Amino acid sequence: MAVINDGPWEVRTYGMTPSGVGCGDGWKFDLTRTTTIDPAEVAGRRDAVAQHLVSEGFDVDGMDLESGEVASTDVIVREQGVYSLLTVTLVDNGNVVVTATSPCKPGDKFELSRMLFGTGPLPEGYLPDRESPSAPLLFGTDRGDR
Repeated sequence: MAVINDGPWEVRTYGMTPSGVGCGDGWKFDLTRTTTIDPAEVAGRRDAVAQHLVSEGFDVDGMDLESGEVASTDVIVREQGVYSLLTVTLVDNGNVVVTATSPCKPGDKFELSRMLFGTGPLPEGYLPDRESPSAPLLFGTDRGDR
């Protein structure tokens, strides 16, 4: 994420809390981060993100959207590595949204959550609402098979 902005990012969806949305009886992980950059840098950052992902071994797609007032450009990775979908959206006003979704896996999302966090509610502040781009992204439970 430092390729886009080396300042703090807002955490929208943490990345290691299991979700069952769209997975039937299974589970997946979702991660969402947002930030803002100088609007004049949007095009250059899109190219930098695409180049970075390609250098990491990913095939990338792109998509441009325009509604008259607002335009955005996406860098997309589909069904590669730990990602079912990775999307980096850069809006011409400088807003940036990074979303990642892991593939669905069989199993009980509630049981997995209990294994990760215990049975009680997570304490306030356990999952941060802001983080630096150098903070390790916890997307899933490990780098191997889940």
